[in-house]
Amino acid sequence: MTGSIRFFSFLLGLGLAATAGSAQQPAQAALRVFLNEVQPGTMSASQYCTLVFDDHRFHTEKADIKRGRDSDRKVYEGQLSDADWNSLVAIIDAKDFRDLNVPRTVPPLVMQDTHPYTISVARDKDFQSMEFLDNKNLKPYESQVKPLLQWWKSFRGRHTPESSAPPDAKCALDSTHAIFAQ
Repeated sequence: MTGSIRFFSFLLGLGLAATAGSAQQPAQAALRVFLNEVQPGTMSASQYCTLVFDDHRFHTEKADIKRGRDSDRKVYEGQLSDADWNSLVAIIDAKDFRDLNVPRTVPPLVMQDTHPYTISVARDKDFQSMEFLDNKNLKPYESQVKPLLQWWKSFRGRHTPESSAPPDAKCALDSTHAIFAQ
């Protein structure tokens, strides 16, 4: 009798150990691409932020910003189709895009016609990061960056159900720079 109790206890312990191991969260895939755009308006601005991970997952946020604060932020998550993933990877791994080196600049205190884009792509152990404060800053790099921006605009134009996931801190706007837009 005690032998069968030990055997069942052993099986129960083995089952609990297997269940506990499978309940652990898998390691989150590395970030592959970060895209952020703020479209200015007269009374408010729209912010679009997309994170794409190595496992083909995406996290997208759209926010309406009034007086420097979110008046509405929506989160969308899902999985890129193979066609979308392959298209994105072809763009960011193209030699012209990969070799792109945008020097960092210090923004002036007052700017006109702002339309900032921030792009970061994982490269080996680092990120290829670019920031364009307005269309004038983007112009010299437009031929290399335009395919990515077109892909992104097409991607975010598709209907994706809203997610209950929380906003990602990477999508929060940087409030450390005092830039006034005219």
